[in-house]
Amino acid sequence: MQEERKKIIRYALDYDIIDVHTYNGYKGDLVVRITVKEKDAMLAIRKYALASGIKEVIIKENKDVIQYEIYCITEDEGAYHIKETKALDEIHTKHITDAWNKQE
Repeated sequence: MQEERKKIIRYALDYDIIDVHTYNGYKGDLVVRITVKEKDAMLAIRKYALASGIKEVIIKENKDVIQYEIYCITEDEGAYHIKETKALDEIHTKHITDAWNKQE
């Protein structure tokens, strides 16, 4: 596990957390999701994550159950990334346009 993810999990354990979940995201990103009930805990964990070099931090608030989900996203340097080329996009766009907008 990456050092950044270990640090954020250890830091979050100092607070009253509901859940910690790690998984692989889209295009090889590694995600740590931390769920807390207290806004102060969410703000502290967010601040720590941003200061520790986490690539991206996203907060989702669930008002129905009064909890916050903190998504800490880091890049997995060993993952294979799909190349998105302009030429490939143009080929697929042309094909879709021709199939659906066929003029008769």
